[in-house]
Amino acid sequence: MDRIKEFFKNFAGFVGRMSAGQVMMLFGIVIGSIVGIVFVIGWVNDVRYAQLYSNLAQADAGEVIAYLDDNKIPYRLSNNGSTIEIPSSQVYRTRISLASDGLPKGGSMGYSIFDRNNLGMTDFLQNLNFRRALEGELTRTIVQLDEVDAARVHIVMPKERLFKEDRKDATASVVLKLRGTAELSKRQINGIAHLVASSVEGLKPANISILDYSGNLLSSGREADQLAGLSSSQLEVRKNVETYLEHKAQTMLDGVLGSDKAVVRVTADLDFEQLERTSETFDPNTPSIRSEERTKTSNTSSDKAEETSESSEEGSEEYTITNYELNKVEEHFINAVGGIERLSVAVMIDGSYEELENDAGEIEMIYQPRPQEELDRLASIVRNAVGFNTQRNDQLEIVNLPFDRRNLDADRQMLDTMYTREFYMDVGSKVGVVLLVVIGFLYLKKRSKKLFASLSTFAPKPRVVAETVEPEIEQEPAEAVKAIAPENRKPRLVDQMQATAKDRPEEIAKVIKTLMVE
Repeated sequence: MDRIKEFFKNFAGFVGRMSAGQVMMLFGIVIGSIVGIVFVIGWVNDVRYAQLYSNLAQADAGEVIAYLDDNKIPYRLSNNGSTIEIPSSQVYRTRISLASDGLPKGGSMGYSIFDRNNLGMTDFLQNLNFRRALEGELTRTIVQLDEVDAARVHIVMPKERLFKEDRKDATASVVLKLRGTAELSKRQINGIAHLVASSVEGLKPANISILDYSGNLLSSGREADQLAGLSSSQLEVRKNVETYLEHKAQTMLDGVLGSDKAVVRVTADLDFEQLERTSETFDPNTPSIRSEERTKTSNTSSDKAEETSESSEEGSEEYTITNYELNKVEEHFINAVGGIERLSVAVMIDGSYEELENDAGEIEMIYQPRPQEELDRLASIVRNAVGFNTQRNDQLEIVNLPFDRRNLDADRQMLDTMYTREFYMDVGSKVGVVLLVVIGFLYLKKRSKKLFASLSTFAPKPRVVAETVEPEIEQEPAEAVKAIAPENRKPRLVDQMQATAKDRPEEIAKVIKTLMVE
């Protein structure tokens, strides 16, 4: 205790001999060192947590936590226990280990329900478990969609009936919980309906109802949706055809004229009517024998034996019946769906520009229209690119007009200005940071030198033991004392300061201001 008291006493005396600026500098170094040490220790011991699983069911969360406890893996819970976080360095290894154990199960029981050996199970329980397993597998598949957060599937399988009129169709309902503000497209909803229908025997997409957690019906389950889906598909096909033809023509014109010199728009009329036709053609000129029947009778008797063979022949009759069938050709035609019926192509081409000097001596860009021969060549290029066909009554209109580029030039200039300003601001900020670091380093270096120089002045000096020298008779005692004792120098320094203050007070004032600033 005495040493501690002596230390604090010496430290207090040491600090008391320092100026205000030196005291602040000392405390700044001490506090900065403490903060730096704490930061380094916290950085070394910092454990960053990453999300292992989210939106877990309670049963799955309990099994995962039990696994983490058994393997002594630290974890954190959030979102009412549905989200589990562990150290980021162990996320992937833990997921693989959990997956090998079949965790998490997704909140629903799949075909793993049949892994249990339940002896004496009735047919009713077997069918019930099969339906539960099918619902669980469908739920797991639907949850894989990015927009779906959770799902529930309910399937109703009617009992087998003896008579057909007593049979009922299978039905199903799907309840979806979407992520945040995500929405499912019509095609995705139809895909879910067909997925469930294809997985259940006797289930039709029209008998499936899909709802969200708010109770909104996403699929109406009517056959009319097929027509709506077909209409949207037709519009998409038409859009793809038009975009494809526009791209072909646009790239060719850009290669000849340059970018932003031409605009191509194509309107395609497609034939979506599906026609099946069966025809039979008969050829009357080349008949074929289908069947032939011959009948032969004779009038000979035993009483006329003397008659010759010639007379017997005269009494015989022969009948022939021949059936003919005309040749026919049977044909079955199905026309292609989505064929192009008519194309309408519109092309706008910018002219050329020449630099001319006006009366004021300024250079201006003067528009010059393109010659008709060049336009005809460009029209021929577009026709070949889009597959122009006169028999379909296709149309092509090409116009040479000056493009209004004022807004485009203004936008380009604005973007160039923004890019230049951001570039110089980025460079300036980096240079400023470097200068601040250099200035701060030089300032701290200068202040540290002053601090250590001031600390060295307060270090204890070795005592000077004056030798006892007998003064000579001629030397005065006062002069001998002045020569030996160093304390006699202080009055001389004080006298000099007083003289300087009297002669040059402005310099003393500057020194005092400098000390106060420091």
